[in-house]
Amino acid sequence: MSNYRLASNHEFFVRDLLRDYCAVYLSIDEQQTRCRRDGNISYTQVRNLIGESMSKGVFWRLKDTAHYLFRNEESSQQGSAEAGSASIGKLIDWCIGYAFHECCKLREDAFQGQHYATRLVQLSREDSLAARLSAPLMPLSGQTAESVKREITRILHVLRAGMLLLIRFLPSASENCSLARWLATDAERARKAFQNLYPSLLKALYRDSPERMYTLAAVDFLDCGRTGEALALLGQARELGTLDEEGLRLEESLRAHADMTQSVARKAC
Repeated sequence: MSNYRLASNHEFFVRDLLRDYCAVYLSIDEQQTRCRRDGNISYTQVRNLIGESMSKGVFWRLKDTAHYLFRNEESSQQGSAEAGSASIGKLIDWCIGYAFHECCKLREDAFQGQHYATRLVQLSREDSLAARLSAPLMPLSGQTAESVKREITRILHVLRAGMLLLIRFLPSASENCSLARWLATDAERARKAFQNLYPSLLKALYRDSPERMYTLAAVDFLDCGRTGEALALLGQARELGTLDEEGLRLEESLRAHADMTQSVARKAC
């Protein structure tokens, strides 16, 4: 990817990085819950999470986004006033890459557990000879199940560590309107993924003014020509008491313009 395209799409890549990171973490966490409850995981869901080269899943896209952002030294340093930001970016990229390839192993173990382990049990029940001959192979199913548990634990551990790195990286995105819009409209997903780190995430981005997120999000809606959605978001934030002065002024201006437009339209009729 050219440096020009990377720079021109930097805000979108950062938004996609955080959005997809949360999606991946929650998906793996769901598999861990299933594993603890049922003793197995879904091969299909893990396969879809990764995808294929011609049809990439969210985890594969996340890995690509991290490579775009952090494997280009210029882009790693651009827009960040913090010393060592390039190192933080490279470590985020490492965490995502490591977790991705660990998930590829998880996919294979899930396939083994879902297909070959089940098939071996079926074969062992065909007759007494099959039961006797298959006996030495039976422990392999348990070993695969243990591998699944270890792989899920490693993936979540690495992704959790990556969240701490993201919190250190994100102050450079404090004016990213696209990111603010995603956070404002899908806060529950981010909150569920980051858990106790969610307040630190907001503080890293907006310091002591988390209300700014809604103003930036409204600006992004306006840049897309979606005035109605911008007004709805600002109104919702105002009712919750989470709108800063700039947001209040923006809402007032938009409502005044909307009222004037409606008045002109009525007179034209």
